[in-house]
Amino acid sequence: MTAPAGAPVRAAARALVRESLHADDRVLVTGAGGWFGSTVAALLNGSGVATHYVTQRPRVVEAGDSSVTAHAWDAAAIADFAPTVVIDNAFVLREYAAEVGIQRYVYKNTHLTQLLLATTQLASVRRVISVSSGAAVHPTDGTLADVAAHPYEYLKRQAELALTAAVDPDRVNVVIARPWSLSGSLIQRPRRYAFADLILQARAGAVEVRADHEVWRRYAGVDDFFAVCLAASLRGSATIDSGGELLELGPLAHRIAQVLGVSPSIVRAETSGAVDDYYSDEVSWRQACAAADYEPADLDEQICTVDAYLAATGAA
Repeated sequence: MTAPAGAPVRAAARALVRESLHADDRVLVTGAGGWFGSTVAALLNGSGVATHYVTQRPRVVEAGDSSVTAHAWDAAAIADFAPTVVIDNAFVLREYAAEVGIQRYVYKNTHLTQLLLATTQLASVRRVISVSSGAAVHPTDGTLADVAAHPYEYLKRQAELALTAAVDPDRVNVVIARPWSLSGSLIQRPRRYAFADLILQARAGAVEVRADHEVWRRYAGVDDFFAVCLAASLRGSATIDSGGELLELGPLAHRIAQVLGVSPSIVRAETSGAVDDYYSDEVSWRQACAAADYEPADLDEQICTVDAYLAATGAA
């Protein structure tokens, strides 16, 4: 079950990606330098299709068992590339809002959305997979949020609506890919993510579940998520919310220890009556997996995969 070093994505996910691409497809990947972008690069490795990767600045992006050269955004170069498939991961994450200021944050993300919309108008484009977030619709529709207080939620939902309104539905299939909680290899800054952090703590022998309230999540593998969303884009337009087994963080910590075969001390402050229920109903996820005849990694496999990757990279 453990993913060997040098295999950052599941073989099944890579196979589904290959099945979901035509030999003459040309794939544009934006936001290539992040966790999602590098995972897409790993999934495309060996597919044989033409690819063009875009980041904020030109650089080499490591993708586990491969590396790709990424370019700064250049509209003319992208038009010359003539992408048929666009996999859009470009967005400034919420943690940078305070750093750059609300006005700059809104401008940068609005600009990225405008670049995406312009790209979808290229005559060559047939499919767009755009990464949104569960935050766009939870706990309410993001357009109802105060943009100054919740800019990420507001802008993600606005990007969804703008994209679906901008494309010709008879010409371009759009999949809004809404990740809620994902796990996987190639994760950057693992201490920032509860799933990876709990694994690191378990390996260190002492786990502290820091939330003093209930936290419920469904985890799907990031490689499975992108593979299934790409497969869905062959069939038409859709919005796909990630799913997975529903578990609260306390039981998740014990599950991780059980799967890894370790016995860390696990402590947690007494929980209040508050509940953080950030997860989808997973209906669209189950439907998309079934339509692709695809079995995603279960929670235990996800734990083993992330553990193997963290061990191989020496994360601490």
